[in-house]
Amino acid sequence: MKLLYVVNRINSTSGVERILSLKTDYFIEKFNYEVGIIVINEKDTDITPFFVYNKNISIFDITKKNKTILGKLKSINTIINEFQPTHVIICIDDVSALYFPYFLNKKYLYIYERHNSKMVNFVKTSNSILDKMKDFYKKILLDYGGKRFDQVVVLSKDHSREWSYLKNINIINNPLIFLPDRAAKLENKKVLAVGRHARQKGFDLLLKSWVKVSEKHKDWTLEIYGKKTNSQNMLKLAEAYNIQDSVNFHDPVTNIADVYLESSIYALSSRFEGFPLVLLECMACGVPAVAFKCPCSINELINHNEDGIHVEVGNTDEFAESLMYLIENPEVRVSMGKKAKENIQRLSPEIIYEKWRNLFENTMS
Repeated sequence: MKLLYVVNRINSTSGVERILSLKTDYFIEKFNYEVGIIVINEKDTDITPFFVYNKNISIFDITKKNKTILGKLKSINTIINEFQPTHVIICIDDVSALYFPYFLNKKYLYIYERHNSKMVNFVKTSNSILDKMKDFYKKILLDYGGKRFDQVVVLSKDHSREWSYLKNINIINNPLIFLPDRAAKLENKKVLAVGRHARQKGFDLLLKSWVKVSEKHKDWTLEIYGKKTNSQNMLKLAEAYNIQDSVNFHDPVTNIADVYLESSIYALSSRFEGFPLVLLECMACGVPAVAFKCPCSINELINHNEDGIHVEVGNTDEFAESLMYLIENPEVRVSMGKKAKENIQRLSPEIIYEKWRNLFENTMS
């Protein structure tokens, strides 16, 4: 097989880039595939990946070469015709990506790989008429896009319902990134959250919940790891809530498994998600999670009151109560952590990547 991925960027710290680096490495080393990656919208001048990519991958950066979408499509076509892939995988959540096959060489097989809910495409913080009009037209484009792809791959049943008008849908979950030999002892008085400071991740909701937790459990801390942004100033919000002494903000780290193993509870406060790797990772480390039951996939990953706890999105009081329940009941915490580590092994790389190989081979026949 000869795979050619089309992505926005490779130097980000997000889950899409992380999965891409691991998946392509597995395909090359285990399946002997040839892989290329076209980068079309790198934000920084330096495209050095945050995660490690296999040295045998051919990387094509067309960010600077073309500024318009039509110019980028022309460059993509040129690379496709030179690379001669068996499959072109469009791995971009932008609305425009749904229509790429209309402008690309039709003799190749095209797969759309979707990593997020449709909600990521809409304006969330504005009530202006212009933004409402943009969202109206985006919804139309989202509801009709994707029909020219030979196959569409989504991450969960929740995702498949968002694309129910398509007949060529495959559900392939994200795989486990790692499965440590040991589990977290769940003795440290630390609640962990991981993610960039973006509205999607709901850290504003988490900090609001933490006000209640910190009042009762002053010896516990909230540790938040992730890239900070100017639009979401969580440090100032923590100060406004007067909880800055019990909340610590950290930059992203590559040895995140060590961080999980030193934590006792994971807090997933997202308003919406794709198939959150952080949840897979904390469960693999035996750390129970309290999570908003947001779209998509949370209810498919956490078995409520068995290996974690679901809370309705936005209910910060219930979120706080659930965190305190695990803080105050260490035996429940340990039991849920043990179950989490056991249950998440159903997403081992060997199982998930075999599904990809079956998809590639079946589309060739």
